[in-house]
Amino acid sequence: MNDKLKTVQDDLAFLRGLAEGGAERAGLGVAGGALYGSAGLLYGVQCLVYVVQEQGVVSLGGLGNLILAWLPTVIFVMLMTIVIVVERRKPKGGVTHRAINAAFSGAGLANLALIIVFAVAAVKNHDFRYWLYHPAVVFVLQGAVWYAVFALRKRAWMLAVSLGWLACGVGMGLLVDRADLYLLIAAFGLFAFMAAPGFFMMRQAMGRTA
Repeated sequence: MNDKLKTVQDDLAFLRGLAEGGAERAGLGVAGGALYGSAGLLYGVQCLVYVVQEQGVVSLGGLGNLILAWLPTVIFVMLMTIVIVVERRKPKGGVTHRAINAAFSGAGLANLALIIVFAVAAVKNHDFRYWLYHPAVVFVLQGAVWYAVFALRKRAWMLAVSLGWLACGVGMGLLVDRADLYLLIAAFGLFAFMAAPGFFMMRQAMGRTA
């Protein structure tokens, strides 16, 4: 009986935390916001370089393209490792903060699974376009996550970010045969709906801790 009562109390506390939020605001914290913003910046620059190369302005060659393909991910993994180590030593945030982090973590796990699905499809069918659908789906997943964040915190800018991700994802999915437009949409989406919100949340979190 005591166990059931404790479970009910925990559930009520969780729902109350989501509904009220206390003094906590939506966000990923300083480190999480910086990491999210950095990812948007890194991959946005990568897409822009691809756009310039697609237009024939520059040619990186085989080695240059290999470095461009892997360098953003290598840098991001290094930053993520630092964030994990630093954040592990800090106290956990409130209920809403944990729910938001869980949503982003779930999207990350789904992304890993989708990499396998689309990579195998591209290899088996000898068609690179299958792989190009992967980023489009990832954009749509980000839109779904941001809608969940909006539902939790009711901030209009979060809804705008969600709709922006969804629009870019659909646009990319429809334009897999137009590399120039595909990459432009991807770059815009990464800068506008990943880099900008990430650094904005970082500044918010820094303001709260100052």
